[in-house]
Amino acid sequence: MSFLRTVLLSSVALGSSTIRIPVGASSSDPLTACTILKTTYPNITLLPQDEGYVNETQKSWSAAAWLTPACVFAPSYASQLSLAVRVFANTSTAFAMRGGGHMPIADAANINSSGVLISSTNLNTLRLSDDNQTMSIGPGPRWGDVFEYMDGTNLTVVGGRLAPVGVPGLLLGGGISHYSYKHGLGSANGKIKAYEAVLADGTIALVTGDNEYSDLYWALQGGGNSFALVTRFDLQTFYAGTPLMAEASYGNSNATRDAWLAAVLDFAVNGDQDTAAALIPVARWGPNFTAPSYESTLFYNGSAAPTSGPFTTFFEETTLKSVNASSTLVPRTLAQYAKLLRPAFGPGGPGYGLRQKFRVVSTAATAEAMNIVHDTYFDAVRSSGIANRLPGFFTGLAFNAITRTFAEASAGTPQNIPAEPAFWIEESLTWESAEDDAEIEEWVRNVNVEIETKLAAVNGTSRYVYLNDADKGQAVFEAYGEESLKRLRSIRVKYDPARVFTDLMPGGFKVDPATSA
Repeated sequence: MSFLRTVLLSSVALGSSTIRIPVGASSSDPLTACTILKTTYPNITLLPQDEGYVNETQKSWSAAAWLTPACVFAPSYASQLSLAVRVFANTSTAFAMRGGGHMPIADAANINSSGVLISSTNLNTLRLSDDNQTMSIGPGPRWGDVFEYMDGTNLTVVGGRLAPVGVPGLLLGGGISHYSYKHGLGSANGKIKAYEAVLADGTIALVTGDNEYSDLYWALQGGGNSFALVTRFDLQTFYAGTPLMAEASYGNSNATRDAWLAAVLDFAVNGDQDTAAALIPVARWGPNFTAPSYESTLFYNGSAAPTSGPFTTFFEETTLKSVNASSTLVPRTLAQYAKLLRPAFGPGGPGYGLRQKFRVVSTAATAEAMNIVHDTYFDAVRSSGIANRLPGFFTGLAFNAITRTFAEASAGTPQNIPAEPAFWIEESLTWESAEDDAEIEEWVRNVNVEIETKLAAVNGTSRYVYLNDADKGQAVFEAYGEESLKRLRSIRVKYDPARVFTDLMPGGFKVDPATSA
């Protein structure tokens, strides 16, 4: 291989073999790195012509993220990933790393032919410790896999709400869970006991809150992918029996609109009364709709439904009436729920192969702010005719209600979440064709300019921007506050002075803006 004779080489021993890595190579041609990886690990390095390449590059939820990297590297061990990071750094090769692939931003967890995709498929650790106190999870499983593995143990972790969501993306952004109304973000307050991570120089580190990497531990609780590549999360378990769940649909009348918005607001403001309750309230619009339809995923961590408090409005069938008694709470494990959802997101499912987009709007927990977002957004859908004009179009607003207890239980993380009720409203859009990408982008941009202008006029915004639902270009880390951002940037410099995870790994939100090419 002629390129190996044209660069200075160093030898790195791994087990019984010696791997030769180019040092200080100036070329950024990814074929150099791909050749090294294919030669060293032929069975876990996939070139475009190899069987399995297409499957690995099309695992992302959004078809807009189905890119064509120069090769795919799927390590099974941290030591293999360590070598790859050193190869990328020493050959100036761009790369991306994919966990579950749920983030719809096209290059957040994939890359085109200019770089290498690291797949987490084989980093698939699922292990419950002998004392049942620690659940160790690799970046390859999705939350459905985690809950199916834990099924029958009467134990759980503060993990994702939906089966297809990946483990690393959720936790590195903080992570909303059904259990967050009691425990806060999935990353907060020691719920992640340790991270095993590959650093920018190839070091494999066990990162905890009380060892020499305690500053890095703090950053990983919400700092995204600017610091390290995590190969294992060790999560604190806790007892939880079979929860009660329901998928409630309430119809689309004006009376339903008013009752549903009022109930969601009441939950945000007063939901602290019962931290066993959680909900995902979504207003949706699709083809031939004349008004939004209103739904809620209901979750209660208890054996009997509550009889008082804001949560009861969603199932007691008084002011808010469900269709066909769909609000009836029934025992359902998270594993059972995962099995119900998974087919919809896989090959052959109704959402597979479509294009997706998120954007988050953070507001104060007031009726005025809710009405501005709801009415402005759906008025724009109606007036534009976009739902009937674009094939496969569907959209929704998920009013993620953040209670004071939720925010307070998330203290001590980089996010610096204000300790007050709020909404992190996720705008979600689905469509079919790449030909409509530009129209979707323009529509989202225009409606959010209008929403943000109206919110600002009534002091209806909330500072924090939730990374996991953010759109490309949103100021995620600036919203953490100046002091938190300054600390994150200093930690990034300490552990990655060469900016490997910023400049060579350009996808995702960065605490430091990437330098110009």
